[in-house]
Amino acid sequence: MLLLGSMSAEQRLAAFLLSLSRRYQRLGFSANCFVLRMTREEIGSYLGVTLETVSRLMSRFHRAGLIAVQQRDIELNDADGLMELVGHW
Repeated sequence: MLLLGSMSAEQRLAAFLLSLSRRYQRLGFSANCFVLRMTREEIGSYLGVTLETVSRLMSRFHRAGLIAVQQRDIELNDADGLMELVGHW
């Protein structure tokens, strides 16, 4: 959480998605396809950004081919690209 304070909103969301991916993988589930249990508003609150910012960044990541989004279903298409956004992951 301390690292999130020094990250841009884009980096925070990318790190959040990568963190979820790793947690699901450790639990024996797919690391690339998962369901977001939190609403975009809850994610924004958790990351310290607005709901609109989360939605805008999810759309940007989708257009860039980093993720596929279908409501709460997320597919990480380019985890390496997300890691590049985070920088020091």
